[in-house]
Amino acid sequence: MTTPRDPHETPPETQALCDPDSGTCALPDAALKRAGPSAEGPVDEVLYVGDPMCSWCWGGSPGLRQLEAEANRRGIPFRILVGGLRPGGGDPWNERFKGFLRHHWEEIAERTGQPFSTRFLDRAAFNYDTEPACRAFLVMRGMLEQTPGPETRAYEVFASIQRKFYAESEDPTVASFYESLCAAHGLDFRVFLVRFGHADAKRATANEFQQVRTLGVSAFPTVLFRGGAGLEVLASGFMTGPRLVEALARATKRARGEA
Repeated sequence: MTTPRDPHETPPETQALCDPDSGTCALPDAALKRAGPSAEGPVDEVLYVGDPMCSWCWGGSPGLRQLEAEANRRGIPFRILVGGLRPGGGDPWNERFKGFLRHHWEEIAERTGQPFSTRFLDRAAFNYDTEPACRAFLVMRGMLEQTPGPETRAYEVFASIQRKFYAESEDPTVASFYESLCAAHGLDFRVFLVRFGHADAKRATANEFQQVRTLGVSAFPTVLFRGGAGLEVLASGFMTGPRLVEALARATKRARGEA
């Protein structure tokens, strides 16, 4: 006789993806991808690795914004890389999967105070493919780099994608989702559309996913600091802003040989 499954238990197709204890969303085959962090790259920079459709990334957004502000105060570049949590999707949009998401989102909302709407789960069909949202951010990030303005705009765009999905229940896998975001951030939506649908953007997104894997990152959110001795992990999973700021302070001291 088969034992009924707890509706709040993680379904098999999402096993090990979401860990409430560490506050991470992990790649399904994370155990197979643990290359050591590369030491190549500019010294003294913070790398935030996430995915706009990673629920713990949205839950940790206020703290990550606090870390970005501290990095800016110290004159340390803060870069966002997209990791590709579920490129291609493929999870059956059934009651078991939607029940898992509902429980998980409510849990993160309670722990972090971030707004989550479960209206999205009322949709009859959806493929939880995070590649389009990652690609859209990559395109918008590139457009921002071509226009004058503060570097913090990149995180503002990233967070606006998250908010529109998680708090406003809009679909980030369709191009029209980004029209209001482009308008809000002073970007030409027509240019965005051309770039978003181009094969170059798809290749660049896949390359960034591979770059993240090469760095040894297998769960999001992850924050790395690149000092003189190479990369070190500041955080893997949800952390509050004060703890992230403290971690950066310790890392910069070590980089200067003070600790």
